[in-house]
Amino acid sequence: MNKSRKIQLTGMCLLLFLVLAAFGALKVYQSHAEQAEAQTEGEETYSVTQIDPSKVKEIGIINDTETVNLIKEGGEWKCADDKTLQMDGSVVESYLNQVAEITSALKIEGVEDFSQYGLDQPQLNITLQWENNMYTIKIGDYNTITGSYYISVNEEDSVYTVDSSLFYALNKGLEDFKQTENVIQ
Repeated sequence: MNKSRKIQLTGMCLLLFLVLAAFGALKVYQSHAEQAEAQTEGEETYSVTQIDPSKVKEIGIINDTETVNLIKEGGEWKCADDKTLQMDGSVVESYLNQVAEITSALKIEGVEDFSQYGLDQPQLNITLQWENNMYTIKIGDYNTITGSYYISVNEEDSVYTVDSSLFYALNKGLEDFKQTENVIQ
C-alpha cells in the first residue's frame, strides 16, 4: 500500500470513529432526557388548597411578631383593627392568589401527632373566611433536608410539604399590605 492510500484509510477510519462517537453521545443524551421526562411526569402533586380568592371577605395572619386582620368592605380591603389605615387592594389580591392554589409534592396521611411537624404551635397561621366557610392554613417546622416547610389545612389528618419560598411569600405583616403614599417631589 502506498503512502497516499494509508493516509486516506486512516482519515476514513478517523471520520468513522468521530461519526460513531457523535452517534453514541446523541443516544446517551436522548436516554438521559427521556429518564428526566419520565421522572417529571411521574411526580405526583397534591392539591393543598383550592379557594376562589374573589369570595374571601376576611383574612387573618398570625406569625411570630404580629397578628393581622383584614376585612373586605364595599370592595375595599381594610384593617379590622384600624379602619382608617389604607390597604393596597392589589397586594391583598396577590396574596390571596398565592394562597388559593397551593400544591405539594409530598403528602403524609393519617397524622396523629402534629407536634412532630411543628403544627401544634405553627410559625404561621392563616385563616380565610367567606360566607359560612373558613379555611385554616398552618405552616410549621422547616425541614433542612428537603428545604421545605410542613403545612396542614383545616382539621385534615394530612400534612404536606411546601417550598420555603411559599412560607416567605405568605408570612406578611400589616406593613406589607398598607397603601404606600406616592410622594411627589
